[in-house]
Amino acid sequence: MTTKQNAEMIQQQLFTREDGSFSIWDHPNFTSKTVLPDDYRPLTRLVESLEVMNRLSKKVYEERLMVLKVVGDSICANENQLRRYLSSKLSYSQTSAHLRAMRKHGFIERHQCRLAFIEEDDEQFIKPPAPQTLGVAGYLLLNHYYSGSYFAKPESWYGNSYAIQRIVAMNEIRCSAVESKAARGWTWSPKIGGKAKYRKPTALLNLATPNGAVVDMIIFRAQLSQDFLGYFKTILEEYRYLHERDGRFVIDNQSKENYQIVVLSISTISLAKYISEEIVLNSYPFDVWFLIDELFDGPDGHISKAFARGEQNNITILDLEL
Repeated sequence: MTTKQNAEMIQQQLFTREDGSFSIWDHPNFTSKTVLPDDYRPLTRLVESLEVMNRLSKKVYEERLMVLKVVGDSICANENQLRRYLSSKLSYSQTSAHLRAMRKHGFIERHQCRLAFIEEDDEQFIKPPAPQTLGVAGYLLLNHYYSGSYFAKPESWYGNSYAIQRIVAMNEIRCSAVESKAARGWTWSPKIGGKAKYRKPTALLNLATPNGAVVDMIIFRAQLSQDFLGYFKTILEEYRYLHERDGRFVIDNQSKENYQIVVLSISTISLAKYISEEIVLNSYPFDVWFLIDELFDGPDGHISKAFARGEQNNITILDLEL
């Protein structure tokens, strides 16, 4: 066994959840593929996409465009998350029906996920809810209606299972914040520091506090499949420079009045403890918190109990009022 393989094995053994399992959306054996329907006839021109949409009744047209926009805005969300995002407008079954219908002409693409080696006789024991992304027709249509907004190109997901993991995990944070009624805004990869060259956060969450103030959660997501320690060290040193230079983080199109916290999004408590041992998080001139999947992505979880602070080679789990 090579040194790299040995290191990867140790890493996987160290950073499981307390019950010995992994988060699905940070599982080292995660893989995915696009699954096309049997009657797949994708539209590849904008005029064709408009024609198909315009044949629908006004009600169905509005609902499908709404579902499509939510998929585009989420970048990559699983079906359960999309149902929750749309629950105030559509029933769960209505959302699923629209997603299925829009696959035929390539407005939506569905990804089948599996965990390698966790199956017997080709039967999967764990079946993650299917992530959904924009297809060719959906990408063309949304760029026509919402010019200037960012939408992920369909081909960006091919052979990119770890990106699907990362964005679905981030959507769980976004979805939970919306459900808590504390979310005041969400921005994917906002520009920071006044120049495009600086590393962008994975996302920015504007979170309201009970006294009416808004906190900017500057979130960076790292996964077990990457050099998470090196990534966080590089980010934190670059952001130390930006904070010392400007006295705060200058974020495009964001209020200068909000309190700011850098948040390291990770999957397990054990991983947070390890990072706290390797990086002195309280040495930075800004607050650094963890946001831990293990603390909130279960059936009884709540995002207010998912944050932790690294202190003296350990972590303190926070209980926020949201």
